[in-house]
Amino acid sequence: MQEKSFRFHDLNLKYYDYSEPKIASKPLVLFAHANGYSAGCYRQYHEALSQKYRVLALDFAGHGKSQSTLAFKTWFFFRDQILALLQSELKPDQKVIGIGHSLGGASMLLASQKSPELFAKVLAMDPVVLGWRITTLAKFLEGPLAQGARKRRRQFASLELVRRAFSKFPAFANWEPEFFQDYLNSCLRPRGNGKEVELCCDPKVEARIFSLASFRVMRKYHSIKSEVHVSIPEKYEVCSPSLARLITKRNPNSSIKVWKDASHFFPFENKDRTLNWIESKLT
Repeated sequence: MQEKSFRFHDLNLKYYDYSEPKIASKPLVLFAHANGYSAGCYRQYHEALSQKYRVLALDFAGHGKSQSTLAFKTWFFFRDQILALLQSELKPDQKVIGIGHSLGGASMLLASQKSPELFAKVLAMDPVVLGWRITTLAKFLEGPLAQGARKRRRQFASLELVRRAFSKFPAFANWEPEFFQDYLNSCLRPRGNGKEVELCCDPKVEARIFSLASFRVMRKYHSIKSEVHVSIPEKYEVCSPSLARLITKRNPNSSIKVWKDASHFFPFENKDRTLNWIESKLT
């Protein structure tokens, strides 16, 4: 795995390249992560797929090791980071398979809508597609996700304190241990010269993303023509079955998978089931 960087809107963004010369002719796979998380949280998927594919994994602006900013107005900002990276990495006539979770899934869908010629297909894991009603409410009232992120603590006395405290949070309750360790390794960084650590993603960035539900963005989901495979939990939080049908209806090769006994964080809760689904859609 190589750590690389590129410039986007005067920001230095990091991404990770799992390359093997013998698989250079295979389609490129690009991973995009959830809001508040990082590319490193999905390391196990990157490593598993790198046996057959060249895998790139992006740290969005404000996440992981990428430079941060609050100077963005829509989710197109994250879509365009994906397209900028592809512009530098795709060879002529080459296509990418986009895989994204949550914000990453939504951004990958938006990228395929804008530049469908670049995508062989998109796999979206519970993408944040909020629908017209929630988007309308978000225009006037700050949603609970944004409120929660804005109140989030950023700095902590030690990594061990974070480990003990976060392991009790409902969002992390069912994570497989190795994914939780990858979260600690990639979403927190040392602060100062002591044991103190801080979240790589400033809660102000996370909250701003959650607060930017947009009619302009929502309209784009109506015109996605790429092959799209969506997986959502049966007890959905951000993408309902009707919205999943909306983003898959224009391509006969598209599909929807609904998981029982799963939450929004199912990629971290059940690696084998998620990886089997991903691999089945790559062939």
